[in-house]
Amino acid sequence: MYHIGTAKAWNRGVSIVKPLRIEIANFGAITHTEIDLSNVTLAAIAGPNGAGKSTAFTTAPRFALFGTVKDGTSVDDMVRCGSIEASVTFDFEHQGDAWRVIRTRSIKGRGKSTLELQRQSGDTWTSESGASIAETQKKIIDLLGLTDDIFVASSLILQGDAGNFTKRRPGERKAILAQILQLDQYEILQEKAKAKASETNISLERIKAQSTDIMHRLAGRDALEGDKLTVETQLLSLSNNIRETETALQDAQVELAGLQAKINQADELGRRIEGLQRDLTTKATERVRQQKRRKDAQEIIDQEPVILNAVAEYDGLRDEITALRVRKNQQNAIFDEASRLRNELTQVEASLDKGVREITRLEEILANRSQLEAHTQEYEIVVAKLTEFEKVKGSYEEHTRHLVYLENQLELCVNKFNTEKRSMLREADLLRNKSKLLQNANCVDIENAQCAFLADAKMAKEQLADLETKIAGMVNHRETELHQEILNTRDSIDWCGYDPGEHQAQKDLFALLKPKVAQFAQLSGMLQLLDNHKTQVTDLRTRQTDIETRLEDMRNQYKALSDGLKELPVKERRLAELQQLVDLKDKLLAAREAEASATALLETLDVEFDALSNQITILKEEHTSLGNADTLHQDAQDKVDGLRTTLNTYRTEQTALTAKLGGIQAQLDALEADAQQYETLLQKMAPLAKKLARWQTLVKAFGRDGIQALILENAVPELERIANDILGQMSGGKNYLRFETQKELKSRSGMAETLNIIVGDWAGERIYETYSGGEQLRIDFAIRFALAEMLARRAGSRVSWCVVDEGFGSQSEEFLPLVTDCVKSIANRFEMMLVISHIKAVQEAFEERIEFMPATEEGAPIGVKVA
Repeated sequence: MYHIGTAKAWNRGVSIVKPLRIEIANFGAITHTEIDLSNVTLAAIAGPNGAGKSTAFTTAPRFALFGTVKDGTSVDDMVRCGSIEASVTFDFEHQGDAWRVIRTRSIKGRGKSTLELQRQSGDTWTSESGASIAETQKKIIDLLGLTDDIFVASSLILQGDAGNFTKRRPGERKAILAQILQLDQYEILQEKAKAKASETNISLERIKAQSTDIMHRLAGRDALEGDKLTVETQLLSLSNNIRETETALQDAQVELAGLQAKINQADELGRRIEGLQRDLTTKATERVRQQKRRKDAQEIIDQEPVILNAVAEYDGLRDEITALRVRKNQQNAIFDEASRLRNELTQVEASLDKGVREITRLEEILANRSQLEAHTQEYEIVVAKLTEFEKVKGSYEEHTRHLVYLENQLELCVNKFNTEKRSMLREADLLRNKSKLLQNANCVDIENAQCAFLADAKMAKEQLADLETKIAGMVNHRETELHQEILNTRDSIDWCGYDPGEHQAQKDLFALLKPKVAQFAQLSGMLQLLDNHKTQVTDLRTRQTDIETRLEDMRNQYKALSDGLKELPVKERRLAELQQLVDLKDKLLAAREAEASATALLETLDVEFDALSNQITILKEEHTSLGNADTLHQDAQDKVDGLRTTLNTYRTEQTALTAKLGGIQAQLDALEADAQQYETLLQKMAPLAKKLARWQTLVKAFGRDGIQALILENAVPELERIANDILGQMSGGKNYLRFETQKELKSRSGMAETLNIIVGDWAGERIYETYSGGEQLRIDFAIRFALAEMLARRAGSRVSWCVVDEGFGSQSEEFLPLVTDCVKSIANRFEMMLVISHIKAVQEAFEERIEFMPATEEGAPIGVKVA
């Protein structure tokens, strides 16, 4: 866990992004590494080409924070060959909290990416991620206040891309500077002001439209008053007509009720007739059913002799079938047992065959006893030799490791001696150049000259003599000692007498002889095993004979039981035919009872049928005597319906006129409310007009010609001051720069917005693009460091660390120390400064160093040492 909140960060009053830890797995050239940066402030990053330095400190943070990778590659290209998933975990400090971003990419199937944002809470990490990768990415950008372009342009000096800012077009430079200064927030404010102005204008226009609509509605008030008087007159006339129609309807309803009583009586007679006819139909149906019942019973009674004969035949045939089924079951049992014995016989024969093969194998092994005994003696000799080899192997490997160590020490010793000698030679050249001034000084008395310039040259001449003597006497005694120690170690290796090839050959012979020795040790047990197998084969052959004998007996029994079973199916079919007649025997008594019962019921039904027919005839004659009441009833009903229709029409008209009167009154009430609302709207319009004017002023102020222009005008001098401070250190005071933010238009009068870089030296001023590569690099470094520092200084800025990836190779011996010293001197302006370089002088200029060791062919991962 991290303990956040350093005094340096909070005293400056800005929000910091400071790396704490980077963990990388299967990303680019890196298999796996974890780098702790929590205590690093200024360090050089060293290591051979391809070790992953640039990947770890430039590409990995960009991938974790923004999902971007190197130009010309895709995210899938960064997944290490042979792996299916890459991941980068980036821990950093920001606004007093520790944050963690974890981004992964899998190329399995269609490919899948994940992104997680976490914040440290005590001893745990709490997720701050969004519902999707896009939402989480937006949270990260909002948290940092940076996009990838601004992050790279201001804080990462990538390999071969030191001029990321300076080599852009002037308009792009100005856009990047605007983003660094967070001028986009004023564009957001301008959009909000525009929205407010539009909202206010819409409200004002809405009030104007409402006022116009109200005036148009108030113009029709007098016409509505006339319509109200007309409708009230029509309602009074309708009320009189409704009263007269209601009286006539009451008289017609009394007449209709009298006719309805006669109709009800006729309906009652009709219902009684229908009920009696239903009873008559029921009696007729029952008479038919009883006649059929008597007929069916008589048919069974007529078959009585045939039924009795079938019962006698059925009993005899059933006993014969029972005996035959017993023999069939015995035959099935014999068949099942024979099947089991055949399976057992198959297993016995298989075991017998296996036993014979095993006896043959054992006899062959026992025949090779003398050869196995010879192999055993040879095996003991090999074991003795291997023991001797193992004794000398340890000493051989120890001397070999010591030899590698001495050779590495020799290389380091020679490099260090040569570096010191080159440094002294460079110092001698500088002193020699200074002392040459004495020859060209034309001074009368050089020895007693008081000029500080010549005094410095005299001192250089004296120092040169001492230095040349020291250089001439330089001897690397340690190199001679290491050479001798290496020779001694090689002699020790030869004295060991260890031969790796012969050692391996003995191991191979040992592996070949070992199973044969084990086979020889088992010979004594194989004799007893052979006897056991022979006994088992004898028992199996006896068992085989016994099973074959039993199977033959069962075949004879099965054949004997088959006699007589051929007639079983015929007899079973006959028994099924007789079963129907046997079943009728139990129905004979019921049939006699049913025949007698049906005869008695038919006599009763005939009497009841005649009585119902007489009742129906009498009721029909009474119904006819009531006359044609339906026709009179229909006339009375038509009269009532006509009066109701007329009354409903009058009431509908009354309802419509009442509703119309209510609508007119509602409109008059609404117009009265409109008149009051019109006065209220007139009072609201004046303050809204003032509010609209204020918002329009803010829209102009938040625009590019307003506050944004003022901030840029104030920021450019600050950027110039910081850049010139750094450039002066790098160039020894030979160069300075300035920015042009406007230039005259050629096609027409006026000024165009730009951001040109003008650089000056002893010969005058010219644009940045006309300088040499080495000069441009110093200018690039100065501006990029200035951008990063200004980003860290301004309130609300986010980044306070800087990475320089190579770029020192274009500097001459004169300027390389100046550039290196300048980088070190400005490092205290940032929370962290990291420098990636293959130049040894640059690496040795930094006290802290992060060493990268590449992965080995044996599979060892990339090693990272922070010291």
